[in-house]
Amino acid sequence: MIKGVFFDLDGTLIRSMYFHYLGWKTVLLKQDVIINKTDFYKKEGTKLNQLLKEFFKENNKNFNVKLIAKLIEKKNNFYIKNNKSTFYPGVINLLKYLKKNNVYTSIVTAGSKKRVLNTLPKNFLNLFNSIITGDDCTRGKPYPDPYLLALKKSKLKKKQCIVLENAPLGIKSANNAGICSVAITNTLHKTNFKEAKYIISSANEFKILINKINEKYS
Repeated sequence: MIKGVFFDLDGTLIRSMYFHYLGWKTVLLKQDVIINKTDFYKKEGTKLNQLLKEFFKENNKNFNVKLIAKLIEKKNNFYIKNNKSTFYPGVINLLKYLKKNNVYTSIVTAGSKKRVLNTLPKNFLNLFNSIITGDDCTRGKPYPDPYLLALKKSKLKKKQCIVLENAPLGIKSANNAGICSVAITNTLHKTNFKEAKYIISSANEFKILINKINEKYS
């Protein structure tokens, strides 16, 4: 029986990945660092400081801790000012359905707490029992830490929970935590999710999947 659902945020619940890409592209161009959109989408979920280090190394550019922190702040400010994110179809109905049925829900994102709290409506955030951000774990996805923290806060067992992710690193994180992983093909083709337990294409399909799993064990 599914009693807890842990959601990635960007690209899973909200259409925001392009605006994150645009923010990083704009900020990094001034450092002569070029990024590829598809590559960025595949890296989604990486802790921000690690993500930037990878971009600099791929472009053979030097960096330091101070520069990394400055660029993260600039990108967050760019995103807060310029993003026009919307919810994917069926997301709000799914969350209300889970809340009505007393299912524990959590956001598990690599994004900063500041950005999450400043860009999402309070009535949306209030639909969740907990919010795990990149500020809460030393190690991010694909390490299991973010989902293990969500599990700890939920006080549920691993077999009672399920994870919804749109990125390969998020699927690996869920698998490494020993929690059932579901990939949603909002931003990447299904061929990128060979390690996922299930692959779905919409919030409504995810709702159907949860009900099927519950029926199986009822």
